[in-house]
Amino acid sequence: MNSISQIYSQSQGYSSGSGQAGGPQVHLQGRLNTIKNRIRTTSDIIEQAVQSCTVAAIDLGYLDEDERIAEVDQALRKLLDAQHELEVEEGLLSSLATDADPDTAIEGYTANRTRSLQKYSSLSDNRKYGNNAKYRNFRQQIWDIKHEGEPMPSLFSGTDQGRDDDDEDEDLVIAGARMNYKCPLTASWLTDPVTSKVCKHSFSNTAITDYIRSNGGSYPCPVGGCRHRIRLQDLYADKVLERKVSNHLRRLEEEESAATYTLVQ
Repeated sequence: MNSISQIYSQSQGYSSGSGQAGGPQVHLQGRLNTIKNRIRTTSDIIEQAVQSCTVAAIDLGYLDEDERIAEVDQALRKLLDAQHELEVEEGLLSSLATDADPDTAIEGYTANRTRSLQKYSSLSDNRKYGNNAKYRNFRQQIWDIKHEGEPMPSLFSGTDQGRDDDDEDEDLVIAGARMNYKCPLTASWLTDPVTSKVCKHSFSNTAITDYIRSNGGSYPCPVGGCRHRIRLQDLYADKVLERKVSNHLRRLEEEESAATYTLVQ
């Protein structure tokens, strides 16, 4: 935070006659944008770490390593806490450039930052993580290993001692859904799967890439009933889904081998 204060004060004292076009306000905005870009880069790294945690938990789930899954769970929560702090920082930085008084700006930044982080820290685990899409997806992937198609119970019901008054309304049971591991375009098993950030539908990488390029770089999602358009930049490599497909195929192979062995017997 000291670096934020120094950047702000230096930029406010920056003379418009020092040869820099646009004066101190433009200089300040440039410095703050640099910080925001660093925050976004860090956030992207956290996103990758979240995927890695989920992939690790899936592997551990197949091995019945519940204690190690709990360790990964705690690591994921720390990542989500860090991501929340970055989101707070990015939001507060935008207000700095509009305040002409350095003292007022820094005081406001410090007070708002402290208030936001204290409020988050005081929330129950249910409020911090129970409604966080990344955490719910993490727990859903683990649940599906042995209960695919069944509704997942509330994540913190009866266990979260720091509950808020309105937590009861937010302790929802996640509806079960059997995952389809085949590409909508090829009707074959997903290979090198990518998922749309816009509509959350998944495809084999080569199939959807060829599909989009052959249709001018942007085209309606090929999944029936979906109204979203898909572009290449909307797709991300879904390592979690890739691991689930691999484990699913391995499980099918084991079941087939077991059935064959039974018939032979």
